[in-house]
Amino acid sequence: MNEIHITTVDWVNGKALRDIRQQVFIDEQQVPADLEWDTQDESATHFLLYYQAQPAATARLLSDGHIGRVAVLAHYRGLGLGAAIMRHVMEYAQTSGMRELILSAQVHAAAFYRKLGFVCCSEEYEDAGIAHQDMCWQASDQLSAVATVELADIEFQSPGRFDISNPEFNRETVQPLAEGDAELHSVSGAIACEQVTTLVDQCRRRLRIYSPEQARWLFNQRGFIQACERLIARDPKTRIQILLQYVDKEFLQGRTLLSLVHRFPSLCEIRCQHPDLTKNKYVQMTTDSQGFFMLPDCRVREGFVRQYTPDQVKRWSSQFDELWASSQSDPAIRRFLL
Repeated sequence: MNEIHITTVDWVNGKALRDIRQQVFIDEQQVPADLEWDTQDESATHFLLYYQAQPAATARLLSDGHIGRVAVLAHYRGLGLGAAIMRHVMEYAQTSGMRELILSAQVHAAAFYRKLGFVCCSEEYEDAGIAHQDMCWQASDQLSAVATVELADIEFQSPGRFDISNPEFNRETVQPLAEGDAELHSVSGAIACEQVTTLVDQCRRRLRIYSPEQARWLFNQRGFIQACERLIARDPKTRIQILLQYVDKEFLQGRTLLSLVHRFPSLCEIRCQHPDLTKNKYVQMTTDSQGFFMLPDCRVREGFVRQYTPDQVKRWSSQFDELWASSQSDPAIRRFLL
C-alpha cells in the first residue's frame, strides 16, 4: 500500500481526475456528458489517488456530506484502490466535522460500500440509465469502518438513543432546521417528532407521506397533526397525500391522520398501496419540492432529515406518485368517513 498516494486536487487544475471520470463514466459506462459534469464540481473537494506515481482513481465530497464520482481506471481495478480512496474521503469528512455521509451507489457496487459501513436507505432508481440506490453512513455507529486502530463495535452517543417510550424532551437540546438547510441530519425518538414537525411548518403547499401506519409513535403525535392543521390553515390550496400499506383497527381509532381527512376531505386524502405491489419497510415524507424525511427501517426509530434537497425529493416524489396512481380507496376508511 506504500505505492498509493492520495491528495486533494483543485477542480480548475484537475485534468487528471477529469480524464479518469471521462474514461470511466462517459466512455465506459456511456453516461451523457451533460449529466457527468455539473455545477457542484466547482465547489466540491476532489480527491486523486496515485498508484505507482500514476493517476488511477478519483472521488469527490460535497459540503453536505455527499460522496460521489468514485471511479477507478479499468486496468487498476482489483488492487483495493476503490476502498483506499473511499476510506481516505471518509476520514477527511470526519476530520472536517461531518458525522453523516450519503452516496448514490450503482446497485452492482452496493456490497462494496456495505463493507465500508454504509447501509441502503432507498429503493432502486435509475440515474443516467443505470440502477442506483442511496446509501448512508453515520460516524457514531460506523466509526470502526475507517479507523486505523481496533475500536468497539458499538459506540453510543446517548443512553436514551433507543428509548421506545417516546418520553418528553427538552426543546433546547434539539437543533432546529434552518430555512434552506441542505445538511443531512440524523434523527431518533423524540427528536424525530420535533424535526418532522418543523419540516411541516416550513411546508407551503404539498405534503406527501408514505406508510405512516408503520411509525404511529411519530405520526400520531398531537404536535405533528397540529402542524398539518397549520399547513392547511396557511393555504386553502394545500394538498396532503397519505399513502398506507395497510389499514388496521388501531389506525381507525384514536388520534391519527385519519382525523385530518374527516375534517378536511377536499385537502387531505388517504389511500392504500395496491395489494399486488411490494410492501416496503421504509417510512418517508416529502414537503413541497425540497424537504425530505426518512426512516430507512420502520422497526428502528432512527432516520434522517434534510430541509433542502430538491434532487432527492424529485426522485422520491416521482416514486410516490407512481404508487399513488395505482393506489386504492380502502372500504374501512370510506365507512369511517361516512
